[in-house]
Amino acid sequence: MDEYNILVVDDDPDITEVITLYLRNSGYNVNTASNCNEALKKINNEYFHLIILDIMLPDFDGTFLCQKIRQYIYCPIIFISCIDDEDYIINALNLGGDDYIRKPFNPKELVARVKSNLRRVIYDQNINTLNNKKLSIKDLTIDVEKYTVINKNKEISLSPIEFNILLFMINNPDKILSYSEIYENVWKCKSLGDIRTVMVHVSNLRKKIEDNSSEKYIKTVKKKGYIFLS
Repeated sequence: MDEYNILVVDDDPDITEVITLYLRNSGYNVNTASNCNEALKKINNEYFHLIILDIMLPDFDGTFLCQKIRQYIYCPIIFISCIDDEDYIINALNLGGDDYIRKPFNPKELVARVKSNLRRVIYDQNINTLNNKKLSIKDLTIDVEKYTVINKNKEISLSPIEFNILLFMINNPDKILSYSEIYENVWKCKSLGDIRTVMVHVSNLRKKIEDNSSEKYIKTVKKKGYIFLS
């Protein structure tokens, strides 16, 4: 395994200790911070391949830290929190989170999510060599080599996850793609029944590529998933 640096931001020393133990046993380098200010100092001085971020921190909300991080770097951010409110989870993902795990959690599941998000980043970095081509669908032009999307001559800014969801859908048009199917193909990990993460990222993707909230490209199939309309 290549050496990956992971930052764990949580003010509960017992949780931090358990996460650190499991991650180090899995071969990762782990650093820790107990609040947002401490985390920002470490992020400014060291590169982290992934960040595990609690939401309820003593100085600022973890979503605030997530937004600060997203201003200047991209790496996967996995939220961990005891908050189980649907709207709050959706908002956290909308603010830049890649994944969300509720406390209490199984440390082995967390390690699995870490591995899947790192695999996805590797896939993002290698996608140019795997798909060196342009795709045109209606008003969209997807340049896989340059990792860009053009809609009616205007470039659209997509996150890496949104881009890979779009690419997966384009390659599987006109059929129902279940939430778990999308998650497993984009995040490279079993979904474990987590559909909210997919719903949030697809919703954000749709806002960026659809015209006036239409279903020109992505059609919702209630309680099942989505269809990409070719």
